[in-house]
Amino acid sequence: MKTRVILRRTFSLLLILALSFALLSCGGGRAVMEYDGCAISESEFQYYLATYKSRFAQTYTDFRDNEAFYRQPIGDVTAEEFLFDAVVHNVSYSLLCDGLFRAYGLSLPHAVVDEVDGYLDSFLEDYAGGSKNALNQALANYGINMKMLREIYLRDERSTAVYNYLYGSNGTIGLNDADRTAYLEENYARIRHIYVNNKTTYATDENGQPIIGSDGYQQQIPLTGADLDAKNALVTAIDEALADGGDFEEIYKVSSEDQYYPHGYYITRDMDFIEGVVTSAFELAIGEWVKVESDYGVHYVMRLPLEEKPWEEEDCADFFENYDETVTAELFTSMLEEKLGEITYHDDVLAEYSVEAAPINSRF
Repeated sequence: MKTRVILRRTFSLLLILALSFALLSCGGGRAVMEYDGCAISESEFQYYLATYKSRFAQTYTDFRDNEAFYRQPIGDVTAEEFLFDAVVHNVSYSLLCDGLFRAYGLSLPHAVVDEVDGYLDSFLEDYAGGSKNALNQALANYGINMKMLREIYLRDERSTAVYNYLYGSNGTIGLNDADRTAYLEENYARIRHIYVNNKTTYATDENGQPIIGSDGYQQQIPLTGADLDAKNALVTAIDEALADGGDFEEIYKVSSEDQYYPHGYYITRDMDFIEGVVTSAFELAIGEWVKVESDYGVHYVMRLPLEEKPWEEEDCADFFENYDETVTAELFTSMLEEKLGEITYHDDVLAEYSVEAAPINSRF
């Protein structure tokens, strides 16, 4: 984990109606942070702590809700400091969006407000049998009541509205190819991948029919005997050809078992792929190659120059799914980052709270 984490939400596309709006904090004790006339109360912050704590428990496999976990070091801080900082950071985004919502003169469509109210009504029925008193007692465990929960949910919708006002299909800023290219250059590496599987083969029965496992896929077994010798001989031949200055592209065409992407792989640092291949993709200079051995076999990775507008190529579609949404979310986040210094934080109030002491809210 890094010293600061941003848990980004995906912003849905909502209709924006430009109606007048005046935004105030919904109460709930002292303010923990303020921006341009808007505030997050300590009651709301207690709710956010409990809610993010639930997300941490779901996100981090090593999460444990005990003292030892919160006291362990993560870089230069403790786990408690790291996670608390993450909550403050994300709540700060919500506060900024509240202020921008008012500054831009936005209003939520009645349908969106009605949807939030309907969602709250479902809580009232499902968790409290229609009793507002019972629901408020349950919410009190997280520092809030129904009125505050409604405000928190509406704040999420206001964040979406601000995002769409700026970067939606008819946004005032929008997205262009310069933005897409800048994100590509910052986050992607393109590689050619020569792959030889000298580890496993597919299992068949005595009739040569595939043996399908309980997961629905054909079972794999370790490669042995003559088949293994043949694969290792191919690896040796590739080694020798590359050492003699052979053309990487030609060797790829003749020898690689991975020829699925004619434009090559577009790799991101967080891509779910072979770790050594991903790491190498960003360490290599254009035109350099490296040999990587993994549990899956042998990989020869050459870094290639980025192509122009690869997100438009059908053969590259697997690497650019929801690309525009990803780029605009990054632009929006960067814009909010630049405004964090405009927030007034009440550190004396914040110091009274912690992730460790918060309950886990996985219900509301």
